[in-house]
Amino acid sequence: MFYAIMSGSVRKAVILAAIGAVILVSGNPISAAPPPALVSNPSTSPSSSGFVVLTQPVKVKIAYGETVLPAGMKLPVVSSDATSIRIKYMGELQTIPIAAARLEDSEPQDAAPSEIPPIVPTKPAAAPSTTPGTQLQVSLQPGYDSRMQGGDISMREMQLLLSSHCSEGVDLSGAGTKIYNGVTYLMDSEQAATNLGLAHSVPSRVPVAAPGFPKNSMYYVGYDGAFEGHFNRIYLVSDTANKVVAIQLVDEHPKGRWKSAAALAAATWSTYNFINARMRASDTARVQAVSKRQGNIVVIDTQVFQRVRTRVGRTNVDRYEEQENAKLLIPIPFARIILHCAKIGLSKT
Repeated sequence: MFYAIMSGSVRKAVILAAIGAVILVSGNPISAAPPPALVSNPSTSPSSSGFVVLTQPVKVKIAYGETVLPAGMKLPVVSSDATSIRIKYMGELQTIPIAAARLEDSEPQDAAPSEIPPIVPTKPAAAPSTTPGTQLQVSLQPGYDSRMQGGDISMREMQLLLSSHCSEGVDLSGAGTKIYNGVTYLMDSEQAATNLGLAHSVPSRVPVAAPGFPKNSMYYVGYDGAFEGHFNRIYLVSDTANKVVAIQLVDEHPKGRWKSAAALAAATWSTYNFINARMRASDTARVQAVSKRQGNIVVIDTQVFQRVRTRVGRTNVDRYEEQENAKLLIPIPFARIILHCAKIGLSKT
C-alpha cells in the first residue's frame, strides 16, 4: 500500500527532483529567456553622427534668400523619417527629401567632419577643338551645354550681365589671361592657391550648381581669409582638369552699410551670389547687380540688402542693411562659353 501511495504524488516529486539533480550535475542550468528588446519607433530615427551625400541638387531657404546645395555635397544628419532627412547646413537645420540623398556611415571619431567632401571628378573630356592639341584648353564633360532643369532666372540675369561685354560661343582660347593677383586663366588650381598664399589650407572641391555654367563640369574650392580689406572668402572655380576658369570674392558679413528705399528702387535683381546659386526669397530683400569689363575680364558685383522698418512718429521708415556682397571675375573666353550654355538652357525647343 505504501508503494502504491508513493507511485502517486510522491513518486512524481521524486522524479522531478532527479531531473533537477541531473541538470545541476551537467553544469548547464536553464535560465529564463530575457525579455524582448524594445524596438524604437521606426518613423523617426535621430542621429548625431551619420552623414548624407546629396544625389541631386536641393534648394533650401537661408537667412536672406535661398541657395542650391549641389549633388555630391556631404552633410551631417540630425534626424530622419520615412520621407525626409533633417541635416545641418551653415549652422542651421534644413529638411530635405529622403529621395535626394544617400545615407553614409559615421566618420571615424578622429576625423574632422566636414559639410563638404573632396570631389574627385571623372577623367576630363576636352571640348571640341579646332586648334592645335598642344594649346591649353578648358576641359568640360560631354553634354556640358545640354539643357538644365530650372534656374531660368539666374541664367537670364547672367546673360544680361555678360552680353554687353562679349558674344556667346565656344571659345577655347585665352589661356594665361590675368584674373586676379597672380592667378591666370587655366592655371592649375593648386598653383593658384600658392600664388594667393592659400597653399597651407586643406581645400575640398564642390560641384558648382550655378545655372548657365557648363553642366557637370565646374567645381569650386573655398578659402577663408582677408581680401581687398573686406571680403572674407574666396572661391577658385575650376574645370574638370582642376584648371581655374573664374574667381569669386564674398563678404558674408558687411558691417554698417545701409541704403534708403529710394536708392534701391531700381534694384530688381534676384541672384546675389552666382557661384553658390543664392537668390533673394522675399520682397523684404533687394539685390543690386552691375557688370563691367576690365581688360579681358568681366567683373560682376552683387549686393543683397534686407529691409529694416523703423517707426518715426506716426510714419514707418524703411532702410535697407547690406547682408552680403560678391565680386565675380570671369575671363572673356569663359564668359562666352557661359553665354553659349545659357542660350541653350533658355531655349524652349
